Amino acid sequence: MTFRIISPQLGNFSHSIIQFKLYYSIIRKIVMLKVLMKSDLDSISRVLTLRYDPLEKPVRKPLISSDFTPYSSYGEDVEASILDLIKKELLNKYDELKLKNVSLALSAGVDSRLTLAMIRTVLPDVKIDCISVGFGDKEDEVSQAKEISRVYDCNFHNIILDEVLSDLPKLIAIVKKPKWNLYQFYPLEHGKKYSNVFYTGDGGDELFGGYTFRYHKFLSLLPRDKGWKTKVKLYLSCHERDWVPDQNKMFGSAVKFSWEKIYELFRPYFSNDLEPLNQIFFADFNGKLLYDWLPANFAFADFLKIRIESIFLTSTMIDFATHIPPDKKYDLRTRIGKLPLRSILIKHKGNEKMMEPVKKGFSIDLISLWNRHAKEIVSAYVNAESEVVRNKIIDKDWITISTRKLEEKNSDLRHRYINKMLSILALEIWYRLFISKSLNSRQKL
Repeated sequence: MTFRIISPQLGNFSHSIIQFKLYYSIIRKIVMLKVLMKSDLDSISRVLTLRYDPLEKPVRKPLISSDFTPYSSYGEDVEASILDLIKKELLNKYDELKLKNVSLALSAGVDSRLTLAMIRTVLPDVKIDCISVGFGDKEDEVSQAKEISRVYDCNFHNIILDEVLSDLPKLIAIVKKPKWNLYQFYPLEHGKKYSNVFYTGDGGDELFGGYTFRYHKFLSLLPRDKGWKTKVKLYLSCHERDWVPDQNKMFGSAVKFSWEKIYELFRPYFSNDLEPLNQIFFADFNGKLLYDWLPANFAFADFLKIRIESIFLTSTMIDFATHIPPDKKYDLRTRIGKLPLRSILIKHKGNEKMMEPVKKGFSIDLISLWNRHAKEIVSAYVNAESEVVRNKIIDKDWITISTRKLEEKNSDLRHRYINKMLSILALEIWYRLFISKSLNSRQKL
């Protein structure tokens, strides 16, 4: 293709410039399409349905069904074994990393409280800076976390995040994934001021049965037909905030979405001889933890040059915890999980009358976020002119209909559609950063 842009006549020159711009635009779109094909449009459909892509390379080796086969030899010494494993792990880290100071993400939940109690007990001379995150909502756990920090003689730091979306270009550029809920970056960033070693409670929920609201729903609705696909559909219904009822209509013609393909991804977790509850534990560990939460944390840790540790995600703890019989983790009658962790924690000072923690952690009130500023940001980036819409990744009509649905303030689906619109916002930012390169990571939303 030859461009004739040199001409003694101004009219011909102008015409050639117009032709050049047109050809350049066409070529650029073709190149962008090829780049996007490499990034895999199917991967986008998985991320926008599950919050992660289970076909990507995991950050650590996935578990297999035999890892969750209960050992018949487990007696009443589960707590003692857990305590012994934690003590050995902390002493090893103390020697390996020459620990003098650590930072710790602290909520009112069991996992972070137990982590704090164990560090203070096993390593009494280590200085601990506790970082708590609030969003200005009424249900923030900041006041509880502050009291817990005081009981264990720690420095307490509270971060209030009023605008969790403004830095999305920067955060997405770091993790290289179209994700919007990346605000765990802020406690990690703040914790670096006090130590390069940051402790979290990661893995406690997946290994010891912390998602009790999902277990009850799954087990109570499990029909006699216990085929793997029936269980997969029920499992996904327990993660309903990750997708919307018209999920198949959300995607444009460039994406070939299929629920059947999604179901097949979960077949290994439910097509085995494990008890239903252990099948859930299996799917949970090899799901969001392995492909969503940990990869983002690893990316942030690499960016900040810090080390993230968890007393629950050591090889020895994983090997022990996965083989604990499910009834020693979750009580079907009381619907209480993490039984051994709670039992250990309640024996420590300040927890004799332990308040029942709400399963919230560092999570945000979506309605409040939407009303404060998310609606305005989303409308500016997610619309008919969005690059993901113009390139047939997201359907234009679906955006229009969903935007209208979000005006129905009493809708039971409002939380789900807000979450989905925020996910598409993240996809649009990711697309502009990595595909069209029309956005700078330093730009604020």
